[in-house]
Amino acid sequence: MLLEDLHLENFKNYKSCSFSFGPKLNFIFGENGNGKTNILEAISFLCFSKSFLLNSESDCVKYAEARFDVAGGFENRVGTKHKLRFSFNKDAASKELLYDNEKLSRFSGFIGKFPLVVLSPQDIKLTLGSPLDRRRNFDLLLSQISMVYLDDLRKYNRSLKQKNSLLKDNLISRKYSVKEIKGFVELWNRELVDFGIRIIIRRLDFLEEFKKYLERSFYDIVGKRYIPLIAYESEMIPEDALHHSDVNALKNRFSELIDSKMEAEIKRGTSLCGPHRDNYIFSMDKGGELFDMRTFASQGEHKTFVVSLKFSEYDYIKESLNHTNIGDPILLLDDVFSELDKNRINKICGLIARYEQVFLTTTDKNYLGELRKVYSDAKTFEVINGSANLVN
Repeated sequence: MLLEDLHLENFKNYKSCSFSFGPKLNFIFGENGNGKTNILEAISFLCFSKSFLLNSESDCVKYAEARFDVAGGFENRVGTKHKLRFSFNKDAASKELLYDNEKLSRFSGFIGKFPLVVLSPQDIKLTLGSPLDRRRNFDLLLSQISMVYLDDLRKYNRSLKQKNSLLKDNLISRKYSVKEIKGFVELWNRELVDFGIRIIIRRLDFLEEFKKYLERSFYDIVGKRYIPLIAYESEMIPEDALHHSDVNALKNRFSELIDSKMEAEIKRGTSLCGPHRDNYIFSMDKGGELFDMRTFASQGEHKTFVVSLKFSEYDYIKESLNHTNIGDPILLLDDVFSELDKNRINKICGLIARYEQVFLTTTDKNYLGELRKVYSDAKTFEVINGSANLVN
C-alpha cells in the first residue's frame, strides 16, 4: 500500500498544506515543535481512524478553528487507487470517514484495509508502561490482519461495557436483590467467557508465530548477544493445561474463575476477570540469564527492543497479507534515531531500506547522508512552523 498524496486543512498547526510523497523513503526534518509528527498523526487518522498518539479529535483542530479535514490518495499492490477523507467538527462533536466518497457507518470494520506500523518515542511505554499499553498495541496489530479477532474483541468489549455498567449502577442504586444481580451478571459472564476464550487463544497463537520475526529483527540490530522473549500472563490459563489449544481446559478455568469473583465484582462495581486484564511480559535472555525488560534494561536496551518489535510487526503484517491485493504496510518512524549509538543507527538505516514506503522524521538532516547509501530514491521535506517545503 502506498500513500501518494496528503492534504491537511486546519489540522494541528497546519492551516492548509498538501504533500506528494515518494514510493520509498520520505525524509521529513525540522526543529522540534514545527509539525513533523503532526504529518504522521494525520496519516494515522486515515489508516486507523484515530491518532496513534491517542489524542482526541478536538485536540487536533487548529487553534480558533471549528473543524479539521485530512485527505489522502492511496494505491494498492495491483494499482487500484482509493481516496480517504477523515473530518471532525468540534462544534457538532461529529466525525466522518469517507472511503472513495462513501461515508462509513462503522469505523471498526475499516481497520486493516490500509495497514500501518508506527514507531514513535511514546512507544517506550511498551516496555516501561502498563499492561493496557501492551494489550492495546497487540490488539491493533492483530485487528489489522484478522477481522475475526477484531469482531471477537469488539463483541467482548461491548459485553464487558454492559456488565460494568450494570455493576456500577447497582452499586450506587442497589435496585436489584442479591439473587437478581447475580442472575444478570451470570448472563454477561457467559458471553465474556465465549468471546474471551477466542481472544486468549488467538493471542497465544500469535506469540508462537511472532517470536521468529522478533528474534530475526533483534539479531539484525544487536547480533547474537541477546534473545528477546514475550510471554503471555493470564489468570485464565490453568497451570495443568497441556497446551493452550486445550479449549475445554481454558473455558473451564475461565468459567470457574469468573464465577468465583462474582461477589467481589458486585461489591466493587467492576469486572475483575478476563483478557482485558491480561499482560504481555517482555524479557531478554543474556547468555542463559533471563531478565525482565521493565526492571533491569538500560534506556538503550529499551529503545532497541521497541525498534525491533516494530520492525517485526511490519514483517508479520506483510507476510500475513501476502495473499491479498492490499500490499505492504506503510511504516511511520518518528524520531527513530534518538538515544541510539552510531553503530545501531547505521544498522537500522540498512534495515529500513528493505521496507516499502517509509516516512521518517528527525531534527537532524545529516541522517539523510547515511540513508542515501541504501536509498536511491528519497523525497525530502523541511517543516517550518506548519508549512512543508520539498527540498529535492
